Amino acid sequence: MQDTVTHPTTCTLAQAASLKNSLGALDIRRDSEYWFDDGSIVIVARDTAYKVHKSILARHSRVFSDLFSAPQTTADDYVECTPAVHVQDAPSDFSNLLKALYDTPQDSTLFQHDQRLSFAVVAGLYELAHKYQIDNLAEEMLRRLKSCFTHNLQTWDALDHVSVGEGQRFTIIRSPSLKVCAAIDAIRAVNLARRANIPSLLPVAVYIASFHHAQALLDGIARHDGTVDTLSREDLELCLDARVIFAHWTYTKLAWFMSGRVVPDCKSPAACAAGLIALTASIKGRFSKPRAAYFALDPFASVMKDMTKQNGVCKKCGTAMRAKAAEERLAMWRALPRDLGLDEGGWGDA
Repeated sequence: MQDTVTHPTTCTLAQAASLKNSLGALDIRRDSEYWFDDGSIVIVARDTAYKVHKSILARHSRVFSDLFSAPQTTADDYVECTPAVHVQDAPSDFSNLLKALYDTPQDSTLFQHDQRLSFAVVAGLYELAHKYQIDNLAEEMLRRLKSCFTHNLQTWDALDHVSVGEGQRFTIIRSPSLKVCAAIDAIRAVNLARRANIPSLLPVAVYIASFHHAQALLDGIARHDGTVDTLSREDLELCLDARVIFAHWTYTKLAWFMSGRVVPDCKSPAACAAGLIALTASIKGRFSKPRAAYFALDPFASVMKDMTKQNGVCKKCGTAMRAKAAEERLAMWRALPRDLGLDEGGWGDA
């Protein structure tokens, strides 16, 4: 960690006033919630300063504990006669970190599993908990992340999936504890999985990142605070290639319907064969290129349930077709990390 701490040996009112003015000139403000008069350390996160307690930070974080136990050096970097630490963390993330450390689990929504948090909050907390070695907080946030970026197909199907946007699929994915918006969160999710070395998060992260047009993947995606998340060259190539892979998956599923197969004991094979062909054309129109890639992991069985009857397919053939679609989808899910060229460690069976 490149953040630094300095400890003044003396402090006069003139020095304090001088520093206060210099912070004002740099457009650094005091945080309104985490500025305690009896605080023993000032943390300056970009343009925001927090006056908090060394004991609280050191109790939870091995990094802060080691930092505060380091030998003092002579310097004049302080705020109101209080030693100062400068970090490059986003103020919104650092404010949430302090909320997690100061509030009790009973009072904080951060630790209540029935309270859904945004991906931005959870990712920011996980990244800082990982950076500052706050293990219990990292574990809690990782649990939330895995609720949407799951390795389990049944868990994936149980999530709320809401598709929004025209000409491009920006999906909102919700578990009881996490909300992910692919339009904003996808690239950050890929980067988080890489930096934290959690390969089980990557397949779903790459899938929702592949919803974006190539230009968005090249330029990056801006967060609400203006920070732009960009992909490494390796992951940029991965996400672009994934669009082709997922489109192929969609058409692989369609190929079985296009053959117009009927079950052996079908009582109206000619009518069902014609109905299956008509059904195939209808589904193919809904999943035409380049939109085909967006639906690779969708459960075709639910899409087909009503359409089989509409196209004159008998109950036996419709049931068999939906079962085949589910079987093909499960095989694709299990092959997801392998087909993307990712580590299969932690990728469990559905």
